[in-house]
Amino acid sequence: MSQNFPISKLTLALITLSAASLTQAAGLDRSGQDIKGFFNPGTYAEIDYAYIDTDVSAHDNAANDYGITDDESGYEKGSSTGNATEDAYTFARYGVKTDINEKFSIGVFYDEPFGAEVEYKGDNNFVAAEGKPTLVRPGLPAIPNEQINPSVSDADYDKNTNVSVHTESWTGLLGFKSNGFQVFGGPVMQKVKADVHLRGPAYGPLTGYDANVNSDTDFGWVAGVGYSIPEIALKANLTYRSEIDHETDIGERIPLLGTGLKNAALSQLGIPPNSELGQSIGEYATTKATVTTPESVNLNFETGLSEKYQLLGMVDVRWVPWSDFKIVPPFYNAYSKASVEEGLPLLSYEKDQWKVDVGLAKRFNEKLAGSFVVGYDSGAGDPVSSLGTIEGFYSVGGGVKYNVTPEWAVSVGGKYLKFGDATGQLPNGSIVSKAEDNDGYIAGVKLSYQSQ
Repeated sequence: MSQNFPISKLTLALITLSAASLTQAAGLDRSGQDIKGFFNPGTYAEIDYAYIDTDVSAHDNAANDYGITDDESGYEKGSSTGNATEDAYTFARYGVKTDINEKFSIGVFYDEPFGAEVEYKGDNNFVAAEGKPTLVRPGLPAIPNEQINPSVSDADYDKNTNVSVHTESWTGLLGFKSNGFQVFGGPVMQKVKADVHLRGPAYGPLTGYDANVNSDTDFGWVAGVGYSIPEIALKANLTYRSEIDHETDIGERIPLLGTGLKNAALSQLGIPPNSELGQSIGEYATTKATVTTPESVNLNFETGLSEKYQLLGMVDVRWVPWSDFKIVPPFYNAYSKASVEEGLPLLSYEKDQWKVDVGLAKRFNEKLAGSFVVGYDSGAGDPVSSLGTIEGFYSVGGGVKYNVTPEWAVSVGGKYLKFGDATGQLPNGSIVSKAEDNDGYIAGVKLSYQSQ
C-alpha cells in the first residue's frame, strides 16, 4: 500500500473500539490498563467515561439449614441473591501525550484499573436475619444468626453482604523512536481502598465480619516496545506493568469474638482463653497487611486491511496472573487457622486471565468512522469467590467516531457481555452458591484531540 493510506485519520477510528472495550473482566480487572493513545502521532489527548450495567445474580445453597456443603455434588438450588450488581459501576480515564521531536514522546494517563461493587439483598444465606440457623463448627448444631452477630438485632444495621474495591492509577511515559521501533516506559502511581462486609449463615462463624482497607498510595512501573509502519497503518505494541505492593492499615471485626462464644472460639484456635493472648483478643483489631495488585501484559496490534475500502483491523490480548493474587487480612487469617492450618485468604483466584478482543474499523468519510469488536475473557477459575460469581464472558460490541473538527472528535461505543456460569465457594472450598444466565452491557463515550 502507498503513502495514500490515511493513517492520521483512519487509525483514529479505533477510538470507537477503545470506547467499547471498557469492561467488567476476570478478577477485579476493569479498565484493561489501556495506553494505546500514547502511540498516536503528534499531540493527542482523550477523556473516556464508561457506564457498566450488569445483571449478576446467584442462588444460595439449600442443601441444609445453614447453606454450606463440602463440594458441588451436595449443592441444591436455593433462594436468589437478586442482582448483586444492581448499582451501575462507572469509571473514567484520561490521558495526554505529545512528541517532543521525531524521536522522543512523553505522556501521562489516568485510569481506574481494578474495582468491584457487589451487594447481595433479599432473603437468602448472604443476608443476616434473626433466627437464621448458622453453623459455628462442623459437627455442632447450628445456632441463630444473632447469637454469633448480635448486631443483626439492630434495626439500622446493614444486613447485606457487600464489597467495594476502588483503585486509581497515573502512568507517566517516556518513549524513544528510531527506524520504526519504539521503546517506552515510566513510573506508575496507584491508589487503592476497599471495604468488605460478610453477612448471613453462608459465612458461618465469620458472619458479620467487616474489613476496612484504608486508602494507600504506592508506586510501580511500566515498560514496553513497539513497532510501526505508517505506510500501511501498522502498529504493534507490547506493554508490561509491574505488581504494586500496598502496605496499609486494615480495621477488622469478628463479632463472634465479642459474644459468650468467645472462649469456645479461642479454644478452637488453640489459644487458652485465660492466657494473656486470649485476654487481649477482642472482636476488633487494627493491623497492617500488604495488598498486591497484579502485574499484567498487554499486546495491541492494528493494521490497514484495505486502502480501497478504508478498513483497519485490530487484535488486543491481555494477560493477568490472578492466580498469584490474594487479600489476606491478618485477623481473618488468624481465625481461619481453626479450620486450615496455614490460614485462608479473604479473596483469591485459581487461574490466570486471558482476554482477547478482535475488531474491524471502517472510515465512511472525512468525518465518520465505525467499528465492530468481538471478545473473549477466560475468567479466573471456577469455582469462584462468593463475592463475585461470574466465570469469564463472551462479548460483542461496536461504536462510531465523528470528527467535529479536523482535530476534535467524539466517539461512542457499547458492548454486550454474556457471562459464564460459576459456582461460588468460600476460601476453605465450601460451596455456597451457583450463578447462571447472567449478562450485562457497557456504554462508553470519548472526547479526543489529535494534531500533528
